[in-house]
This record gives sequence, structure tokens and C-alpha cells, in this order.
Amino acid sequence: MPNCPTCQKTMSPGFLGSESMIGGSKWYLERTRLAFGGEEVAKPNTFGMVYIAGYRCRDCKSILLQY
Repeated sequence: MPNCPTCQKTMSPGFLGSESMIGGSKWYLERTRLAFGGEEVAKPNTFGMVYIAGYRCRDCKSILLQY
């Protein structure tokens, strides 16, 4: 398990889940009003869900994602 980059405590493994029937999860350089543009980082599954593996620190609320 990795240590949290903020507080150095051990992080817990898991998945960040989101719903996105069109285009999957995307990375944006800034917030947008609509979900246009962005770089796709994960495709949705058959049911429209996107799961990105990563780790989280419950103490300082940091998330480390791997795509």
C-alpha cells in the first residue's frame, strides 16, 4: 500500500466510480459547464459505469488514482 503524499499515512485501495454512458471519464484542465472536450481516461462498462482504481486517505481526504 502506498503512503499518502499529504500526511504519509497508509492509504486504502479501492475504486472511484461514476456514471457516464457517453465517453466515459475524462480529464479536464479546467471546469466546464458541459461535458464537452477533455481527454478520455476510462471507458464506461456495459452498464454505463466507470471504475478507476486507486487509493484514498480517509484522514486527509486525498485520492490517488491509476488509469
